[in-house]
Amino acid sequence: MANSRIERVLRHDGILAVLDWYTDPAHAATQPQWAGDDAWRDVVLEAVKLRRTADQPSVRVLIGDHAVLVSGDEKHVVGVVFIKGHPVVKSVVRMVRQLLRPANPAPASTPSPAPATPLSTPSSL
Repeated sequence: MANSRIERVLRHDGILAVLDWYTDPAHAATQPQWAGDDAWRDVVLEAVKLRRTADQPSVRVLIGDHAVLVSGDEKHVVGVVFIKGHPVVKSVVRMVRQLLRPANPAPASTPSPAPATPLSTPSSL
């Protein structure tokens, strides 16, 4: 089952598949999230292994008329399959960066206002 964040990326013309995978032990029970053409799943997973083996923050694998971009760190990896030379290429890196950001950033806590105290009226007036 895919999450709405990767489905939003997949809706762009020229994007064929998207992987979103939390790989850190804190998310051990989390399975990789996938959306798109299942024929690319094994290729993207191999690109994830290549990124780890190469010890690089991102790798791009070119396969015919397509490219696979895998980016992330030891805790979170995102992969996108797209058509080379398509106008969406300009936006792929930005989309990957957005997917790597935390899904729900913690809202800044604002102190609650102190309850208003009634003013006392001077008795001498």
